[in-house]
Amino acid sequence: MEKKGHHKKSNKEDNAIEVKIEGKNQEKPAAESARAEEKKEPTPLEKLQAQLDEKTRESSEYFDKWLRLRAEMENFKKRMLKEKADHLKFGNEDLLKALLPILDNVNRAIDHGKNERENSPLLAGVEMIHKEFLDTLERFGVKPIRAAGEVFDPEKHEAISQEESDLETNRVVSAVQNGYFYHDRLLRPAKVIVSKGRPQAEKEPPA
Repeated sequence: MEKKGHHKKSNKEDNAIEVKIEGKNQEKPAAESARAEEKKEPTPLEKLQAQLDEKTRESSEYFDKWLRLRAEMENFKKRMLKEKADHLKFGNEDLLKALLPILDNVNRAIDHGKNERENSPLLAGVEMIHKEFLDTLERFGVKPIRAAGEVFDPEKHEAISQEESDLETNRVVSAVQNGYFYHDRLLRPAKVIVSKGRPQAEKEPPA
C-alpha cells in the first residue's frame, strides 16, 4: 500500500513537469515568431519608397551644388565684366603718368617766363601748347586737382611742409606740384604747402 501511494505521487510530479515543459514550448514559438517578423524582408512597396527617398536626397544635393555653381559663375562673369570695363576705362593710366613730368616742365617754363616778366611770343606759344596739352588730357579723363586755398585733404593732397599764412590752419597755401584725377581714380596727388595760420605775434591782442 505504501508503494502504491508513492507511485501516485510520482505521477503528479510528472504531470507538473509536463505542464511546465508545455508552457516553455508555448513561449518558444512566440519568441521565434517575433524574431521572424524582425527579419522579415521589406515589401516591394517599402523598397520602392526607400529608393524614392534616396533619389530625392541625391536630387536635393545635386540641386544645391548646381545653385552654388551658378552663383559662382554669375560672380565670375560680373568680375570679368568689371575688369574689362576697368581696363577700357583706365587702360592709358601708365601712359598718362609718364606724360605728367613733361607737363610739369611746361608749367615750370611758363612760371619762369612770368617771373621774368617776359611777354614774348615764345611764352605765349608755350602757354598755348600747355592749354592744348591739358585739353587733350581732359578728353581722356584727366583733370587737375584743385589745391590753393582748399582744405587739406590727404586723399588728394600730399603735404611737404607747413608755413604761417593769412589762411586758416590746415588750408593749402600753394601747390609745389600739381595733382590729377584719372576719371574717379587718383592719378597723382598734389604736393602742397599747408598753412599753420597767422604768425603768433599777430594773434596776440595788444596789451
